[in-house]
Amino acid sequence: MKVCEIECKSLVTKSKLPDADYVINPYVGCCHGCLYCYAQFMCRFTGHTGEAWGSFMDIKRGGTIPKNLKEKTVLFGSVTDPYNPLEKRYETTRDILTRLKEQNTGANIEILTKSPLVLRDLDILKTFPNIRVGISLSTMDERFARLSEVHAATPQARIQTVKTLHDNGIPVYVFISPIFPYLSDWKSVASAVLDIADNVCFENLNLRANYKKDVLELVRKEYPEIYPEFSALYADKKKLRKYWEEMTCEIEDFMKDRTHTIYFFHEEIKK
Repeated sequence: MKVCEIECKSLVTKSKLPDADYVINPYVGCCHGCLYCYAQFMCRFTGHTGEAWGSFMDIKRGGTIPKNLKEKTVLFGSVTDPYNPLEKRYETTRDILTRLKEQNTGANIEILTKSPLVLRDLDILKTFPNIRVGISLSTMDERFARLSEVHAATPQARIQTVKTLHDNGIPVYVFISPIFPYLSDWKSVASAVLDIADNVCFENLNLRANYKKDVLELVRKEYPEIYPEFSALYADKKKLRKYWEEMTCEIEDFMKDRTHTIYFFHEEIKK
């Protein structure tokens, strides 16, 4: 893997996400190797055109942080995992958290990660009055997780991370994303965290051009029994929408009075 340290002007970027005012991405790239990663589009904006996603990492150095972020939500990790394996060595995310604390910006801090490494920073996480951590987990199936998220932590390791955060008084949510039609056992994930997560979020798999071919090939090769139905679903927009509409109803019924958020139909979510 190609690893570089780069100087940046600002660490904080305005967000178009529905639940975040700003984002902080301590790294450019990610080495988890998730087949479905939507952030692959970043290659054409960061000087990595022609490089395979997951083959490079840029570690951000320097950069400014606005002094007043009072009541603004700042999300760590919109196009990278802030606790990817390189964080253990470089501690970029921890450094930024420390700076946010020292500057007393008043921001609501949110961290989204797949990694148990976030537990290393429990000491500083506990110092923020307004913080929550999200653990991304799309399946409890070890084999499917390894195929689709090559270098990410195992499902069980992530469940244990949720429990440890919960036990330490850190508000934590589980982000069941992306849900693969006919493959993701989202009910198993939700059932495993209902008593230890403050919220369970659900997001569907959107097949974009930069990784659609790879996802379809994975399903064709490893799950040939569902491939015809899977590929046909993504070839028919009306059928696909109906599928997610029916799943929305199923999730609502399954979660009942449990706190949950559904992020289907992104184009209709208004900030």
